[in-house]
Amino acid sequence: MKKDKFLIIAGEPSGDRHAALLVEQLKTNFPCLEVFGIGGEEMATAGVQILYRMEQLAFLGLAEVFRHLPFIRQVYNSLLHWIKSEKPQAVILVDYPGFNLRFARMVKKSGIPVIYYICPQLWAWGQHRVRKIRKFVDLPLVIFKFEEEFYARFGITARFVGHPLVEEISPNNNRAAFCQQHSLDPDKQILALLPGSRLNEVKKILPELVKVAEMNQANQDFQWAVGKTDSIPLEIYQEIIANNSFIKIVERDTHSLMKHAHIVMVASGTATLETGFLETPMIVLYKVASFTYLIGKNLVKIDNIALVNIVLQQRVVPELVQNQVQANQIDIELKKYLNEPDHYNSVKQQLSGIKDLLGPAGASARAAREIQNFFNIIPH
Repeated sequence: MKKDKFLIIAGEPSGDRHAALLVEQLKTNFPCLEVFGIGGEEMATAGVQILYRMEQLAFLGLAEVFRHLPFIRQVYNSLLHWIKSEKPQAVILVDYPGFNLRFARMVKKSGIPVIYYICPQLWAWGQHRVRKIRKFVDLPLVIFKFEEEFYARFGITARFVGHPLVEEISPNNNRAAFCQQHSLDPDKQILALLPGSRLNEVKKILPELVKVAEMNQANQDFQWAVGKTDSIPLEIYQEIIANNSFIKIVERDTHSLMKHAHIVMVASGTATLETGFLETPMIVLYKVASFTYLIGKNLVKIDNIALVNIVLQQRVVPELVQNQVQANQIDIELKKYLNEPDHYNSVKQQLSGIKDLLGPAGASARAAREIQNFFNIIPH
């Protein structure tokens, strides 16, 4: 029996999770499916044969990308050679636009269909790139309803499948059990530090968060915990935290940390939407290389940088950007939450609207059905 073969590319931890769930669903619809790609541990567990680990491509900002251009070209060439040799039925791109949009153009020249799951947020930062979606992507799958309407204005039929976070977020709802597992005091409020999923991001943001913790260490009503991402070695966190042993490190339980925290200080990205989904007030931090920021500032066409604020279409949680990511400024926003209960409760109430905006669970199953319909294949 002939095997179906897909190449799938995800470049970040969130994309790794989204892709893994999609692959599991695809294997139901395509029983003889083989999947290869770029990804992480979750994709590997789902049965993807990893050609490159996503950690090898975890570059933050244009300056870092430029430094690694020779390796990036090597990856592109290697993948194109693989496509020519293996002739997959399709290439599935998952988010990660800096790499994937360029690769879509290369793949299209080979005649292989390109499916984009979690299309780039072009409505925010790159409407001029819409033509690339129209020209190089055969099946755009989007996760916000308004994105379907956005693409329609440019003559592109995108399929809305819902947001995969809805089915992926599964925290431990037992606070006492969570605290016991991670050596936390169930009688104290948790202040959580989530400095991002890329090495450079963590190195830029976590030191300032540690300073905030040091400034507030005397307050015995609270305890501090940092969420570790699988893609970064434990030693990096330990080195930055140094002798501040009162800051606990929580591994492989980030959603539970988000849920049970009183306040989360979080790097801009998907994690802000996850935190908002769990209705936990937060402070959003964004810091990249100056060159990257200047370029991005000229591209971004919306007022807010945090995904949670973008989805809610208003500035609900504070955003600290670039030079604002300093301990004293973070502490000012922290104190607003701690000292103004009405403000804290108002933010929490507004975040409760996130669930309705993301739609029902089952995004990966709907995406798999759209892909199946695209190939007009009946499950066998």
